[in-house]
Amino acid sequence: MALPLGMSSCAMCIDLMTATTWVSVSDNMSVVNPPTQTRPTGEAYVFGEDTAVIGVGKRQPVDVTVRGVWAEGTADPFYSVYAEFTSPCGDMVAVRWGPGGCTTTNDVFYTSTTKSEVISLTFPGGDASSADIIMYEFVVRTPDITRATWS
Repeated sequence: MALPLGMSSCAMCIDLMTATTWVSVSDNMSVVNPPTQTRPTGEAYVFGEDTAVIGVGKRQPVDVTVRGVWAEGTADPFYSVYAEFTSPCGDMVAVRWGPGGCTTTNDVFYTSTTKSEVISLTFPGGDASSADIIMYEFVVRTPDITRATWS
């Protein structure tokens, strides 16, 4: 029996936006690793209660890690990410991914399309004694991850 879409990353797709248009990069990417988003909390104890009074703050920004397979040539998304990373003061790169694939009925998650910044870039490297695929990695810091349906 085949697994339903989304129960395996087999159908996952990934897009990048470096200007105003989403571009499919699924053929070059192998990992998208969103972290847990958290809210700061605080507590105070009062004399009249046995438990604490709890306060909750705003959602904290998150760092989404994306790993790509190196492919020599300007069509590799690495060059778009590199250009945004090396521009003065950095520039925006948004990431969206669909665990169940790129169809209009499936969920898509995406970083902010106006405030996401590439905060780190690991260049492709290699080891002469290894047959491993050459990879690169970048991290996008975003104030929010949004859920929608694929469009």
